[in-house]
Amino acid sequence: MLSFSHPAMLWFLLLLPLLALCAFIAAKKNRARIEMHFHPKMLERLYDSARNSLLRLKHILMLLALALMILSAGGLRVGSGLKELKQEGMDVIVALDLSASMDAEDISPSRLERSKYEILRLINNLKGDRIGLVAFAGVSYLQCPITSDYRTASMMLDLMDTRLLPVQGTAFADAIHTAIDAFPNENQKYKAIILISDGEDHEQEIETVLKRAAEEKVLIYTLGVGTLKGSPIPVYDKTGGLLDYKRDGEGKVITTLLQENTLRQIAEAAGGRYYRLGAVREPILSIYEHILHGDRQEYQTHEFARYRELYLIFAAAALLSLLLALLLPETLQKKNKTEKNTGL
Repeated sequence: MLSFSHPAMLWFLLLLPLLALCAFIAAKKNRARIEMHFHPKMLERLYDSARNSLLRLKHILMLLALALMILSAGGLRVGSGLKELKQEGMDVIVALDLSASMDAEDISPSRLERSKYEILRLINNLKGDRIGLVAFAGVSYLQCPITSDYRTASMMLDLMDTRLLPVQGTAFADAIHTAIDAFPNENQKYKAIILISDGEDHEQEIETVLKRAAEEKVLIYTLGVGTLKGSPIPVYDKTGGLLDYKRDGEGKVITTLLQENTLRQIAEAAGGRYYRLGAVREPILSIYEHILHGDRQEYQTHEFARYRELYLIFAAAALLSLLLALLLPETLQKKNKTEKNTGL
């Protein structure tokens, strides 16, 4: 299948017939002027058939060179276009806590950065599964829709930051609702949510969203980030410099602790498991291995075929045609052989 990376360039091909017509008209006018001043026998020598053929060939070669240049500029390539592939996998949505407490550094380099590193490892180890990202704090939103484009998911993950959301807090219920809404309608099962947080807040609406998750057959796994000892919450300026630590109304530094109870309850109620970062080796990959034991769905995806670029071939052909047109003589030199008799 032939295609062009810059198809708009092909409009210039419409100029070729116009150029050919202009050349034809110019040649006619030029001959008419010459016929007014030369004898008919002289005209026969000027316009012999061989010379006319050479001129036509030069014009054709120049037009061909121009056409090949346009095709080269258009980015002609050969390939099979789009292929529809069937893959097996699960839909996994990672909901990441972006509240200010995730900047705490009791997990190196920080709770958030370590969480993002773990999610990136998950993306790099996916085996045909699709992934989506939800950012949440006091509110939540879909950061990356369900996709099998792991590079895009990684780029969207890199943009996630504690300054991304205007409302602070840890809205578990809202995050889970957003994640469930993000699953495609055609997928009636094989869905999993990985909720990553330090578990700061407890909510009254969590039972409602867990009931919805059970009805829609969504498994929820939770990953606790932080330590039971806790750490102060750093406050940064716009350039990322440390200003101070978050303080309460009395001016005392606030210590944020990992609170596991809600995270554990969510996982147990939704058919998943709870893991604590640091307590288990490679916890997010352990979650993924557990997810893999479930049934996997078959879904269709599209993949762009690899194209073989042909523009260099056409550029070389255009250059060759132009050189031939320039090197081709306008007349053929006839050799007149005469015999001379000489005597001593």
